[in-house]
Amino acid sequence: MEQIGVILLAGLTNGSVYGLVGLSISLIYGTNRVINFAQGEFVMLGVMSAILFMVTCALPLLPAIAAVLGVVLVAALALEFGVYQPLLRRGAPPLTIMIGTLAAAIIATGAALLVWGPLQLYVPNVLPLEAMRVGPLITNPQQIAIIVVFAALLALTWFLLYRTRFGLCIRATGVNARVALLMGIRSRRIVRFGFLFSALISGIVGLLVGPLLGGQVGMGVTLTVKGFMAAILGGLGSPFAAAAGGVLIALVEALVAGYGSSLYAEPIIFALILMILFFRPYGLLGDFEAGRH
Repeated sequence: MEQIGVILLAGLTNGSVYGLVGLSISLIYGTNRVINFAQGEFVMLGVMSAILFMVTCALPLLPAIAAVLGVVLVAALALEFGVYQPLLRRGAPPLTIMIGTLAAAIIATGAALLVWGPLQLYVPNVLPLEAMRVGPLITNPQQIAIIVVFAALLALTWFLLYRTRFGLCIRATGVNARVALLMGIRSRRIVRFGFLFSALISGIVGLLVGPLLGGQVGMGVTLTVKGFMAAILGGLGSPFAAAAGGVLIALVEALVAGYGSSLYAEPIIFALILMILFFRPYGLLGDFEAGRH
């Protein structure tokens, strides 16, 4: 019984990370119908910037956190103004813009490789890593913080989208950006907010998950894949469905690794996603996207 509890806790922790990356991907997709394949790089930049400001520059904790979040926000603006807007002005289709975000991700990884090198680096922890007991389970405050922040960001996103006038503008832009523009909604600002808000979420994820995984410049690719899988499984039309998909993927991954071998986790997850998409082409909770079509 204790083993299953440990496995489920690990799955929930990883699922919180995958879910937040999937939520970010789905949020951007909901504003401009483009999948951002550089989303995991925002997490990577958050992790590696934490090393830069907390270790190399030895800044105090709060200024270092502010600097890390500033880096990911600047990176989001660079992606929008350097890739998304120029391609959009030239009438590029969504697929071309997606390839542009993938190119930006490769460039960001290469630049980070020049700065930090290929080796895994120590990331200072924001919260203590000492073991603590929660009921029958042994965990640590950093791990608990990831789950709590996951729930808090889900609640914040829900409140923003469904309890504010600005959230109504975001949803209207997602349904039809051209009609929203005719109704006086500044859709470009909505899209910019999507990039910035998703980058902010990813930067927070990087600060929390970095001490547990270590810092490595190639981690962004893995997180983008996991987040994209989460969004597809849950449903691209809803950030919350994507978050649920991330938790489900991580739980399956943890169960397969705990009772079998981690080598089989990826094939089993992809087979599960494929079977679900046969019956639910828009994902488990993709009712919005299905209705839109």
